Amino acid sequence: MQIRDIAGAHGIPQHYLEQLLVVLKKAGIVESYRGSQGGYALASSPDHTSVLDVLTCLDGKIEIVPEPKRDGPLEFFWSGIERAVRGCLDKSLDELLNEQRMAEEHLTYNI
Repeated sequence: MQIRDIAGAHGIPQHYLEQLLVVLKKAGIVESYRGSQGGYALASSPDHTSVLDVLTCLDGKIEIVPEPKRDGPLEFFWSGIERAVRGCLDKSLDELLNEQRMAEEHLTYNI
């Protein structure tokens, strides 16, 4: 897809989207194609790319409480929360899209 199409469809400023795509390209998550029909595409299939991979690439390691501040009697608690969050995010982009489709199918509007 071309940057202007992605930006327009999702209301993301094009300049900001370009910065994100450069980071994702360096990490090997997306590939770019030149030319009039060029744009960006996932480097591998959506079932081999996880939400966690994308978020970690863009934001760094997912931490509820930074490791140096975690020492103490509640360390097990913070670690457990992080494992749970990672578990929720460790799904493929394909799984995420399927969940979205199913949620949209089950929406019922009553007036």
